[in-house]
Amino acid sequence: MSCLNLQTSVFYDFEYFLNLPTNRKLYELFKNLDLSSFQNRNYGLGQTGYSRHAMIRALIVKNIVQLKSIPRLVNYLQDNPFICDLCGFDFHRVPDATQFYRLLSSLNTSKLHKLQADTNNQYYQTSHSSIQSVSIDSKPVLAPTRENNPKYHQRNLTNKHDKPKRNPDATLGYYSTHIDYTGKKITDFRWGYRTHSIIDNDTGCTLVEVTVPINLPDNDIAKNIFKELKINYDLSELRNIFGDKAYDDKKMKDHIRDLLKPSLKRPQDLEFIIRKNFRNSKCHTPAIEGIQCPGNLMMRFNGLTPVNKKGTKYRMKFRCPIAVLKLNQPCPINHPLLTEGKHYGCTKYITLPADQAKIIRALIEDNKMKRSKPGRIRVKIERYFSRLQAITSEESTYYSLKSVRNHVALAHLTLSLVALTALKLGKPDKINSYLTFAA
Repeated sequence: MSCLNLQTSVFYDFEYFLNLPTNRKLYELFKNLDLSSFQNRNYGLGQTGYSRHAMIRALIVKNIVQLKSIPRLVNYLQDNPFICDLCGFDFHRVPDATQFYRLLSSLNTSKLHKLQADTNNQYYQTSHSSIQSVSIDSKPVLAPTRENNPKYHQRNLTNKHDKPKRNPDATLGYYSTHIDYTGKKITDFRWGYRTHSIIDNDTGCTLVEVTVPINLPDNDIAKNIFKELKINYDLSELRNIFGDKAYDDKKMKDHIRDLLKPSLKRPQDLEFIIRKNFRNSKCHTPAIEGIQCPGNLMMRFNGLTPVNKKGTKYRMKFRCPIAVLKLNQPCPINHPLLTEGKHYGCTKYITLPADQAKIIRALIEDNKMKRSKPGRIRVKIERYFSRLQAITSEESTYYSLKSVRNHVALAHLTLSLVALTALKLGKPDKINSYLTFAA
């Protein structure tokens, strides 16, 4: 809960400042933040120092208000005494920026992860829901180095052993792929880190996350974070795991299936839905077979069109399975329609009455929904990373891996707190809106 300083709040109208939109958001947010697992001050030898609880709250303020650096946070706190009171600072004594940097480099990241897991579990208890579908993905976090600056003409993006001097933990790895003006595919590499996250597709919040050097393979990290997922959450209702082609690894999927099997009510129903792009599927036609081609292969259904304007008759089109499925195998009879020209393959047609065509159309629509639904669900993790980038820049301002880990962990924790606070305020439709969840 918030530590409002009543000694200073007597000098201004409490209700007036509390009803301001940003102050109301922070006040409701801090009521759901339990920092009892963190030591508040130094006790014993040495100076007592600033309140660590107040500084952690201030870092969450930095995320909610979308401040991009610690010095801007210090200026913001100095200009807003009411928010200083909400955070719990004594008599508006705001720490210097170096104190925040020191805190980020000394915080226990595992305690932040445990706090996020407790926040998410509290959400499930309050909403009486469970985890049924998750998505896994990763997002780059760039190191603050001139090697990542496109205006620096001597930057090193090829030699992974020549590391930046002030970023010893940063590594060189894949960043993105784009098409240049000539149509050529360009792969970009950067120095930095990568945050790997498992998202609940229903709530749109991170369940487990870890930030590691950018050159580590995604499928190896996935094994570790699914282990953390099993420890911290009830996965008895889990059915689907979504991901992109980076996680299309049979050994990884078998390992995760064996790992989660004791926690699932129906382990045989666990399904991995892993594709690079759900929208660009080859076709929406169901797998209907029934006509043999001249090479004795079962031809694939490839379309349904009306024969006349009245719609009393329809024509089903069947096409060579090698051409439809783009199989890497030769035609048994080397048919010229497949081996020459446009390689379209041979085709055959069947005429159907309207009632039978209606059944085929129902199969097509059902198959279309099955193909598009994973794509809509998979987009949720991209939206989550978009919100995450809005509250914490993709370009880090910290020079050690531990500081970057704590910085990213606090950003994930902020979005989980937003979801829990919106639910307790009776606004379940605002659980993904960090701007208006308390409006």
